[in-house]
Amino acid sequence: MLDHRLLRADRLIVGFFVQPKTTYPPGPFDRSQAAMVYSKITQKYNYPTFNQLPNGAVMLQPATQSHVQLQELLVQVNEAIEIHIEPTKQKVLDILDIITEYFQLDTFHNMGVKLIARWPVPGDNQASKFLEDKYFKITDTSFGILGPGRLASGMRFRFNRGGSVYDLRIEPQMQDLSKLWIELDVQYPMPFKGLKECGPHIQSTYDYLFSEVSKFLESPV
Repeated sequence: MLDHRLLRADRLIVGFFVQPKTTYPPGPFDRSQAAMVYSKITQKYNYPTFNQLPNGAVMLQPATQSHVQLQELLVQVNEAIEIHIEPTKQKVLDILDIITEYFQLDTFHNMGVKLIARWPVPGDNQASKFLEDKYFKITDTSFGILGPGRLASGMRFRFNRGGSVYDLRIEPQMQDLSKLWIELDVQYPMPFKGLKECGPHIQSTYDYLFSEVSKFLESPV
C-alpha cells in the first residue's frame, strides 16, 4: 500500500497571458523594463541569472531549476517546493504582484496552475508494475504488439469541471522508476481582472491532488 505521508509536492508552476492594452506591440515587456523588474524581484528573491530574450526575459535560479519568465504576453513563475506548498505559493503570488504592479497590468486570460508531486511505491515494486497490476488488464502479449523496449506505463485523465479543465498524468518517474510522477495541470481559459483568484486556484489544485488523486491511488480497484 502507498504511504500517504510520503506523497510530496515538488514543483509549482503558475502562468497566464496578459490582455494587451493595444494591438501593437504584441507584448508589454521591453528589454529595459524587464531588467528593472528583475532588479525589483531580486531585492527579495534569489535569481542569480538574468537572460534577455528577443521578446522578453527569463530569471533563473539554477540550483533549484526555478525561473520567472516574461515572454511576449506570457507571465510564468516556475518554483521548486522545498518544504511545503504554503511558502512557495506566497512567493509565487508576491512575484506575480511585483510584475503586474510594475507594468500596471490588470487584465489576463488563460491562467494555468501546474503541480508536480512524487510518491514512492513501497517494497520492491516498481511504479510501472504498481500501475499495471492495479489498473491495466493488458497481457504481456498485448503489450508486445507495441514492440520491444517498453520502460514504463502510465495513465492520463482529462476533466471539464465548470470553467476549468483538469489534465492529470500519473506515471513512473523516469529518473527513478520506484516513484510515481503525478502531474496536475489545471487551466482556467476565461479572462479575469486582478490576481485575487490566483491564490484560491493554487490551493484548489493542491487540495485536489492531495485529496481526490491520493484517495484514488490508495483505493481498492
